[in-house]
Amino acid sequence: MHGIRGKQLYSLIFYGVIFAVAAVGALAYMGVREIRHDAAVVAVENSARGLSGAVTVLLNAVRSSNQEISQGLLKSLEPAALRKEFSAVLKDHQNLEAVMVSDGQGLRYLLTRRFGGMVEAVPDELHTVLSWTLLKDGKADDKPFLGWKMNLAQVDGVLSDEFSHLEPGQVNWRGANRFHHVNVAWITASSLVDSGSGQHLMISFAFPAEAILSQLSGAERGGAERIFLYWGDGRAMPVSGLGADVAPELSGKALTPDELPDPVVRKAVSGLAALEDGTPEKPFPFTLDGEIWWTWAMPLSIFGDTLSLGVAVPRKNVLNTLTSDSFLQAGAVVLILMAFGVLFVLHRSRGRIESLGLRREAATTEDDILALIQAGEGGRLEFKQTLRFNLKSGKNGKEIEHACLKTVSAFLNSEGGTLLVGVADDGSVTGFDEDNFDSDDKALLHFNNLVDRHIGTEFSRYIDSRIIEVGDKRVLSVHCIPAPAPAILDAAKGEEFYVRSGPASRCLTLKQFHEWLGRHQ
Repeated sequence: MHGIRGKQLYSLIFYGVIFAVAAVGALAYMGVREIRHDAAVVAVENSARGLSGAVTVLLNAVRSSNQEISQGLLKSLEPAALRKEFSAVLKDHQNLEAVMVSDGQGLRYLLTRRFGGMVEAVPDELHTVLSWTLLKDGKADDKPFLGWKMNLAQVDGVLSDEFSHLEPGQVNWRGANRFHHVNVAWITASSLVDSGSGQHLMISFAFPAEAILSQLSGAERGGAERIFLYWGDGRAMPVSGLGADVAPELSGKALTPDELPDPVVRKAVSGLAALEDGTPEKPFPFTLDGEIWWTWAMPLSIFGDTLSLGVAVPRKNVLNTLTSDSFLQAGAVVLILMAFGVLFVLHRSRGRIESLGLRREAATTEDDILALIQAGEGGRLEFKQTLRFNLKSGKNGKEIEHACLKTVSAFLNSEGGTLLVGVADDGSVTGFDEDNFDSDDKALLHFNNLVDRHIGTEFSRYIDSRIIEVGDKRVLSVHCIPAPAPAILDAAKGEEFYVRSGPASRCLTLKQFHEWLGRHQ
């Protein structure tokens, strides 16, 4: 008849509060976790980008030492002119190991710091043979110099491919060991310059990886506690002084994860190597010894070898007070205490809440009355044909009023129920016209006065009485909810205490009343 009845209201509110608290807690947790995630992603990305700026500073220092190169120009490809320009650059920058010039065909010129001096390599016009020259104090050595084994066709292919993918203003970082035949990791930074005739050339500056790591070690880390260079094939070189350092014999070399001594870098590199393309779009977390770290490898390569700048940031470095574990724990404690407080108040008010729920069972329409009649008399429903008129004697009788009142008091002392006056025992709607009330208001007033005199005015709040028309008949519907205190009926023979027993109202003895009190206190 009505959606929520009786004790269902209390259960609904009680478990609703638990669900609401759980939902708020879950939403808060998810929200904080999302904030943590976003904060970690931003912090790690900013750290990597800030450190990449330090690498760019190293390259800019080299380029700015030559006026033409700093302007993006290289006007002459004559070996003598290039030797003069680049010798000065190498002399000014001891952390620079080599300079290469190339174009769409491949290598055009190479000058590198080797063998106690400088070595120059220039290909012939057909790009089949390299001409090697060992320079001592800026002059060619008298002794023949054969250089080192270099597959010129392969080098030309790599450089021309890189040249074709570069755009003006871009810098591409990549491994350079294949060009220079060295046992330690070298890295080149390549960019385009103008030849002065409208054609582009590519200049590549080669640095030992350790020079770049040294530059990174002195840069602002922005929360990063591990920094490393990462190659797409799964090798890495960590910055020394942050975590466990590599053994001297491995210094300057790109290492596999198993060779990395620092567990944080090893775990970060292993995670990167496990990715399908080796370079994540966004930072990702990993756990080591119960601590959560975030890592990312920011690509430095535009094309070719996938060289990236990797960082690892502990979560503690990116959390603020509002997202810290201690704040979450304190918030959880407060939420639990609030929940217990609300549940305690609900428990104390259980009777009132259940009463509110039971009030919703009160019939208010003709259909409600017919539905009750269809259900038939029982522990929570009783029919009476009149309120005061004795059909057998043909006059009003106190015994009829007493029968109605004992039913009401029994409902109050049990689980509540509804008394329908104007319905015969067989369920037929007769109305209560025999009671001969002047009006419906007079009928309700008479019933309420009976309750006040014989049960008590304090119980009227637990009784809902109204007159409802069913067809052309009037029915007095008296809906009762359980009272918090015993409802004792003041009858002609003395005080009586009734409870429902099946479809009947039973008067308890003193002993039974005492037992009832013990169960309901």
